[in-house]
Amino acid sequence: MSSEKQLGPNSPSLVSDFSTSKSGSGFRKVFKNRQFMSLWIAQIFSQFADRAVFVLFVAVLTAQQANGGGFYNGEPIGAAEMTSWLYVAFTIPAVLLSPLAGVYVDRWSNKTILIVSNVARGFFVSLVGLSSVTHSTKLCLLLAFLISIASQFFGPAETASIPRLVPKENLLHANSLFFTTMMIALGFGFAIGEPIISRTGIAGAPIAVALSFAFAALLLLFIDDNKPQKQNREAWWEELRIGIAYIVDNPPVFRAILKITLLFSTIITLNIIAVGLAQQVMHIQPFQFGYVVAAAGLGMAIGNFCVARIGNRYPNTLLAYVGFTGMGLFMLLLGSLGFVQQVVLPSLGHKSVYFNGYLMSIPLFLSAMIGIACAFVAVPTQASLQAAVPEELRGKVFGAQNTAMSAASTIPVILAGLSADNLPGGVSTTLLIIGISTLLGGAFYLSRTLKEYEQSRKIV
Repeated sequence: MSSEKQLGPNSPSLVSDFSTSKSGSGFRKVFKNRQFMSLWIAQIFSQFADRAVFVLFVAVLTAQQANGGGFYNGEPIGAAEMTSWLYVAFTIPAVLLSPLAGVYVDRWSNKTILIVSNVARGFFVSLVGLSSVTHSTKLCLLLAFLISIASQFFGPAETASIPRLVPKENLLHANSLFFTTMMIALGFGFAIGEPIISRTGIAGAPIAVALSFAFAALLLLFIDDNKPQKQNREAWWEELRIGIAYIVDNPPVFRAILKITLLFSTIITLNIIAVGLAQQVMHIQPFQFGYVVAAAGLGMAIGNFCVARIGNRYPNTLLAYVGFTGMGLFMLLLGSLGFVQQVVLPSLGHKSVYFNGYLMSIPLFLSAMIGIACAFVAVPTQASLQAAVPEELRGKVFGAQNTAMSAASTIPVILAGLSADNLPGGVSTTLLIIGISTLLGGAFYLSRTLKEYEQSRKIV
């Protein structure tokens, strides 16, 4: 990656200047922005409902499997296979439709898209409680597919709305809040599904989740809308080509999307191997992997706050490479715990010492530090991307970003599971491989960016 400063008169620089806003006043302004607060709170309800939806479908499909349900002739299929099909039903629209959704986000009213997306998801979720659905695997997967389609329009419309509702100097703070709640939902969102199902049952849980989507739609009534220009437009595939060409022809935009994609892949990988980490290194029950995910989510929340405090003092590229370097270092340290447990401690006469009990604080601390490092990549990169992309192209660009993130998530799902189960050292080896490569790449680009930063300061 080369310098991201001056790349031509038509190339947006992602080394954005956010120095006009002090951190404290920035957060105050964001919290006083009623329209942004409506969008943010709607995102919270929508994110948690999205996670609960997946748990709900797993519960329904598991119940079908226990009752001998299946695809063909009443033959049951395994729970793992059911979960795989469910994942496919949610992922296919994310990979295939996000670019197309981005085109129409630029054409249509963003406010309408956000409201209709939530209403549609709430409607489809409410159908899950019907007897015909709870007894049909095919109908369950069809509803999951339709819910995912609605979600693909929500993502780019929401991201495109932030820079319209928030002044440029407050984008760091706004994105800090968005990424904080996103990580909390990622870490704890799945956990709310089980209590909802336990209290309301499979028949009542869909209504509870649907109400969450409905409340999000209600909040979105209070935000300003964009004003798409009424003009003769190209065919959707031509507009899609224009959006992709814009990304390819603007190296800073392309690199920003690449950074977010790599970060998302890393987060997904950590979520996947957290189960093995809990079992192989911490020697706790596999279902207790939530401790690791929660620690990383808490770390990212702390990191988001730190970035908002200091992000206006440094170029966002510098912060991002600090984040990648930190991610690599702490993943390497986390991966080394397994070898310390298996080799180092026994050689010192301490056999059967595991990282549980009070020693659990060590892997949890490292997970939290990984979360903090993630924030240093996510917040400034996304904020600068929003500031740089013209409003008429935001839907296309963020739709392409969602596609890249969704496609990238399939890679760690496959590779992380295979390597954790088959490589010598299991999860520890997997973490070491990812950590070392991330550390080396981050440190290389960090050193280059530091040199450029020091040179720019001398010139000034």
